[in-house]
Amino acid sequence: MKHISVADQLIIFSRYIGQQVMIISLLNNNEVSLGILNGVKHNAIAVSTDNIIRWIPLYDNFRLCEIKLLLKPLKKLTTEIVSAANDLPVKAFITPYYQQLGYDMPVFIEPGHPCNCKYVQELELADYRTPAEIYRQNALLHAFESA
Repeated sequence: MKHISVADQLIIFSRYIGQQVMIISLLNNNEVSLGILNGVKHNAIAVSTDNIIRWIPLYDNFRLCEIKLLLKPLKKLTTEIVSAANDLPVKAFITPYYQQLGYDMPVFIEPGHPCNCKYVQELELADYRTPAEIYRQNALLHAFESA
């Protein structure tokens, strides 16, 4: 993965407020926790887990954790969702509508940016697994490691 600055990550994350996120602690044996993205500021994201909101700082020079949005690939769009999107009063509303529903959409940062037109998963900032799949795979991994 190409290095994506914190500022650029925050631009991407800001479009998905309200979506589930997976946080993998790089300081605590890759412990995985899930939460809801509640907000962003210039150097952190707010995530609620178990009804507690905490700010997770992001740094360009080192990482405390890996953060991934839990999104759905566009191929999972239903005809009902596509129809509703096509009925929106302005076509420019379609992308934010899909993002609001948790679908992975091509990124736009700024003109000429190398991340433009890539999906969030391609930038390694999203995962297409469900929370149940993540917990199941994490439990299997921990069981294997302790054997």
